[in-house]
Amino acid sequence: MAPTTRLLLGGFLTLGLVMGVGRFVYTPLLPLMQRDYGFGPSTAGLIAAANFAGYLAGSLLTSFVRPGRPRRVAFRSAVVASVLSTLAMGLTGSLGGWLVLRTVSGLASAFAMISAAGMIAESLAKVDSEARLSWVFGGVGSGIAVSGLIVHLAAPALSSAALWIAVGLVSGLLVPFIFAAVGDRDLPRSDKPRDPRRRIPRPLPFWPLFVNYTCEGLGYSVFATFIVAMVKGRPGLEAMGDWVWIVVGLAGLPSCLVWSRIAERIGFSAALATAYVAQIVGVLLPAVSDSGAAAILGAILFGGTFMAITLLTMPLGRHGLGGRGFAILTAGFGLGQMLGPLAAGLLVSGPADYATALVASAAVLVVGLASLGFAIRMRPAGAAA
Repeated sequence: MAPTTRLLLGGFLTLGLVMGVGRFVYTPLLPLMQRDYGFGPSTAGLIAAANFAGYLAGSLLTSFVRPGRPRRVAFRSAVVASVLSTLAMGLTGSLGGWLVLRTVSGLASAFAMISAAGMIAESLAKVDSEARLSWVFGGVGSGIAVSGLIVHLAAPALSSAALWIAVGLVSGLLVPFIFAAVGDRDLPRSDKPRDPRRRIPRPLPFWPLFVNYTCEGLGYSVFATFIVAMVKGRPGLEAMGDWVWIVVGLAGLPSCLVWSRIAERIGFSAALATAYVAQIVGVLLPAVSDSGAAAILGAILFGGTFMAITLLTMPLGRHGLGGRGFAILTAGFGLGQMLGPLAAGLLVSGPADYATALVASAAVLVVGLASLGFAIRMRPAGAAA
């Protein structure tokens, strides 16, 4: 295997393990856990919020890890912690235990993702191949799809606890290859000339972009947490719930590559705004229609945008605040995604339903889109990408 391909595959599998599985397998398992343990939406939202709180803390702490050996040690420790915290979810029925384990999982996913992306991006930058990083983020979609399929196929025979253990064991099989493939690498330079038609990202005013990305964290997290439980709770659609989540993963698999190509043609800001519109429609569809077709189309639009929005946002804001833009943007996103499922769970536990929670989250995304439009409008002339 060529060195660049090996590194990209290692990153792809890393994000599949720590994000697609470690972070998001809770979504298809949530209805089964509610069946087995009898807790309601407010507890479900609390468990999800614990994971997102861990991710927020991990995102901030990762900025203190130095490149080189400290980063490699942090990366490997986080990958192992992600696998073990997933597996251990099946070894306890305690809410306190779940909250601790999901917090650890969130910490691990942030450390592993940011460390892996940093090492891979730096290796690619040395050979002018940064654009190939978009291949790595497809791993999130693959992890969502594969873990969702495992849950769907094994649910008739296994309890939710056994499924947590099974998914953790399957994830562990990837660890040796990930350790061997991902690190600081010297890669061969590509002879392919750069396409002069490609647009490059130009920074946006930071604080409107910060508001935009914080709204994305809150708005996307409600769909990402509750969509399977919502669809399974509708008469006649019980069997479709798992497939909706699998479709989210399949749509996410090529999304970063597709949107990066779109951005290089129409500009990063225009592509980001278009992705927001598509995501808002995707979030609203299962809220305004009870049909299976609306749920599947919503899954396609949501899965096809949620990771791509992150990929498109970072180059527009990462140089802000004297180079601290990446950390501050991630903190805002992390705060939003921690509050989203917590607020939605409390809302659904009261007089509202999941459809109302999705409409509210779509409204937050509209606010984010408006803030993005303001940022684009305020950008200095000559910075049009």
